[in-house]
Amino acid sequence: MKNTGPFDLSKTPIHVDSVDGNAQGFEPLQWFGFDGPSFGRYVEELCTGEKPGRLVMIETMVSDWPTWERHTEGDELVIVLEGSGTFHQLIENEQRSSPFKSGDTFLNPRGVWHTADVVEPMRAVYITPCPGTENKPR
Repeated sequence: MKNTGPFDLSKTPIHVDSVDGNAQGFEPLQWFGFDGPSFGRYVEELCTGEKPGRLVMIETMVSDWPTWERHTEGDELVIVLEGSGTFHQLIENEQRSSPFKSGDTFLNPRGVWHTADVVEPMRAVYITPCPGTENKPR
């Protein structure tokens, strides 16, 4: 039987498998290290087929995000649990900036570059399509 939890999403993210946009299953990633090699392994092992699913995790950022990023395979949802700052998106070659605080939620549409300036440490839930994620310098 599968381990049913409890899980701390800041230590054990969960892969949500999907087919045609419908959640098919959940897999806790107890080996995940929140680093480049872990993201690479995650994409290689679990993000296959036409509908690769989403990675659900909690991450804390204590300073400004070091890069811009975008997700080419789908939309990302960011739910701010704690912290404050300014969230930036490049939409139609125009930078749109919005202040954020605890309880705010942002949608990053597929292909939209985004980053954040952090004033108070930001702790957020991310529901992210990882395959095709790109980064560029700020």
